Amino acid sequence: MQAEDPKLDISTFLITSVHDMKNSMGVMMAYLQDALTERNSLPPATRDKTTQALYEAQRVTDHLLQLLALYKIDQEFYPFDPQDHPLADLAQEALARVMDLADLKGISLDCHCPDELYGWIDHELVFGVLVQALHNALRYAHGQVLLSLAGGDDGIRISVEDDGPGYPDFLLAQGDGRTRGISFETGSTGLGLYFAGVVAALHRNGQRAGRIRLVNGGTLGGGVFTLELP
Repeated sequence: MQAEDPKLDISTFLITSVHDMKNSMGVMMAYLQDALTERNSLPPATRDKTTQALYEAQRVTDHLLQLLALYKIDQEFYPFDPQDHPLADLAQEALARVMDLADLKGISLDCHCPDELYGWIDHELVFGVLVQALHNALRYAHGQVLLSLAGGDDGIRISVEDDGPGYPDFLLAQGDGRTRGISFETGSTGLGLYFAGVVAALHRNGQRAGRIRLVNGGTLGGGVFTLELP
C-alpha cells in the first residue's frame, strides 16, 4: 500500500519562512549600521545609498514583524500586555528609528507631546504602528513631518502629519484598513493599515475600542494618520 503524502501545513511553513527572512534581514541591517558608523569617511553618494538601503531593510523587517504579530493575534497566543507608558519616550524612540532617513531626504521632523502624558498601551504594537506611519509620511512628504500626541477624557490620540499630496480618495473611503484589499496597480498590500487597525481594536476600555483615521489637511496640509486609543 502506498503511503499517503503528509498534508502540508502552509501556515507553519509561511511563518517559519518569515522567521528566517527576518533573521537574514537582521544580519543585513547590522552590516549596514556598521558601515554607517564611519559615515564621515564615506563618499556622500555612498553614504546616502547605504542609508537608503538601511531604511529599506528596516521597512521589510517591520513588515515581517507585523506578519508574525498578526499570526499570533489570529491564533490567540500573542502576549498582549498593555501598561501605563510615558508617551514622550515612545515618541522619541520612534523618531530615532527614522531620523537617518529624514536627514537623507532633507525632511524636518517635529514632535509635540507633553512630558506628563501617559497611555495604557502595548508598547511593542503601538511602536510598530507609529514607525510604520512615520515611514509612510517620510515617503510622501515634501519637507515636513509632524508627530503629535495628546490626551483627553476619551483617551489618547497619536497623529502623524506630512506636507505631501495627501491620501487618495479610495484610501480615505476604506476606513480602518481591515477591509482593504491588495492593489496590483500600486503594489500595495495594505498590510500597514491592516496591522494598525488590528492593533487599535485590541486596545479597549469597557465597550470602547481604539480605531485609526485617515484624513487630508491638518496642520501641514497633507495626509494625517491618527491612532485613537481609549
